[in-house]
Amino acid sequence: MPHILVVDDHAANRELMTTLLGYAGHTTSEAGDGLEALQRVRAEQPALVICDILMPTMDGYEFVRQLRADPQLAHTEVIFCTATFMEREARQLATSCGVTSVLFKPCEPQDILSTVEAALAHVAQADVAWPTPEFDREHLRLLTDKLVTQTDQLRHANQRLSALTELNLRLASERDPYAMLDQVCRGARDLIGAKYAVLGVKHKNGHESVHYATWGLSAEAAARFEGMDVEAGPLGQVMQARSARRLLNPGGDPGALGLPQACPPFANGLIAPVVSLQKAYGWIFLIDKLGTGPFSDEDERLLAIHAAQAGRIYENGSLYLAMKHSADQLQIEVHERERAAQALQIANETLEQRVETRTAQLREIIEGLESFNRTVSHDLRGPLGGIAGVARLARDFVASGDSVQAERMLQLISARATDTEKLVGSLLTFARSTETALHTQAIDTQALVRDVLEQLQPADGTTALPVTVGILPPVVADEALLKQVFVNLITNALKFADAAQQPQVEVGVLHEPERSVFFVRDNGVGFGPEQLARLFKPFQRLHGARYEGFGLGLSIVKRIVERHNGTIWAEGAPGLGATFYFSLDAGSGVT
Repeated sequence: MPHILVVDDHAANRELMTTLLGYAGHTTSEAGDGLEALQRVRAEQPALVICDILMPTMDGYEFVRQLRADPQLAHTEVIFCTATFMEREARQLATSCGVTSVLFKPCEPQDILSTVEAALAHVAQADVAWPTPEFDREHLRLLTDKLVTQTDQLRHANQRLSALTELNLRLASERDPYAMLDQVCRGARDLIGAKYAVLGVKHKNGHESVHYATWGLSAEAAARFEGMDVEAGPLGQVMQARSARRLLNPGGDPGALGLPQACPPFANGLIAPVVSLQKAYGWIFLIDKLGTGPFSDEDERLLAIHAAQAGRIYENGSLYLAMKHSADQLQIEVHERERAAQALQIANETLEQRVETRTAQLREIIEGLESFNRTVSHDLRGPLGGIAGVARLARDFVASGDSVQAERMLQLISARATDTEKLVGSLLTFARSTETALHTQAIDTQALVRDVLEQLQPADGTTALPVTVGILPPVVADEALLKQVFVNLITNALKFADAAQQPQVEVGVLHEPERSVFFVRDNGVGFGPEQLARLFKPFQRLHGARYEGFGLGLSIVKRIVERHNGTIWAEGAPGLGATFYFSLDAGSGVT
């Protein structure tokens, strides 16, 4: 049978593809990126290459470029398989580099097999035209379009965040609950983007007394809502159900949906209940989404949160406390401005540094969002789609009575589900490392590290971990978070030291004049200076798919250390291991 090379930077995707091809009787081999794939093609001369497009080190297009440039390899048949590029542009670029078949993840197993058979039957052209300048421009344009799309999404999110921040500031400075409700009505319209907004809320002192607020309507149209039953029709149903609801009204007549005639004609609407934990007070009704299309799932979620926040503020009388907090913050800012006026020269000297710091923080946030989007679309969507495809195969095997193959498919589904669960767990840990409140106390670090090693000890207990621990001083920190730091660093060290002939991991401390610096050292693969900038960024895997993980462990450690007002850094060299240092400042800002 023909030999097929599968190229993908995710081991789970490669395993799924090779399992399916093996079932069809093909022999296979694997590569984690385009550079490794070139080496394998030269060594193995496969009949077909199934290649991902978006990969580290060398992407799929560059791989095919290099392949076509080598006369001995130029006729190798290639299938692109991707979940990240837009379909039309991906097909155009594929055709430009002599690739006639493109699969889009998640793929049906039968589609994969039929595409493979067609590619194997295809006779490669003697000469493949390679319009280098045009291809480069189109390749760059495709990548740029993806970046612009993500930038537009981020800009839209920032605009909403700004509107929400401004609204919260207005709510925090308003003591009158009914003036606050008017601000809520206006803010909901600005936040979501609607033509009109109507709010109806029962007064605290009685069921029949209702406060109405509108925004965008004329005074005459707004007056028609006065005296309307706040619990009538779909508006009251949303209020009683305590859940948001979207309305589509192609005819435009509000009466067709059971709404009162006070409502203006509209094509689409969004209603969210103004509620507290115990009681429903009313609703916010947005009429006609601005722009194109009706209200979205995200609009519904955001308005529901906004309305629930308004309900809680309205009920518990926290407006005064919010205003007092704002006043305290204002007093602090005034004091800081007075100090800045007295030290204007120093402020001017440090202004550029502050701007650079803020810019770097924003860049890190943007990169984190982009990495998260890639992880969810590329790392999570692929396995889930694979699970669905293999599940259908398992069903077919069960139906045909082939229990052996069915069992194999079920084991593969279980393995992919476990990998997906690990990824979701890592994302939750990453989020909690910032959101969890700190509970500091004096900690016996020696005992804590001993507990970590017992936790990491293999279940069979026959193999001792190659870890030595020095004399560690006590510290003041959050015990659970500090334990997570040592778990991540020691696990990381053991993973990369495993390739050494005699793996060694050392946990110790350096005593400096005003602080103790903990370190975890290994004799593993290490890292180069060019990788240092990516070391603590989320979703960055310096060594590609050769080692298990999602690129979140060191990011979690950095966030925990910084929450303790500490610092973390690393030293290493390729093939000479790595050392991670961190210090904790328990005397400043730890609560």
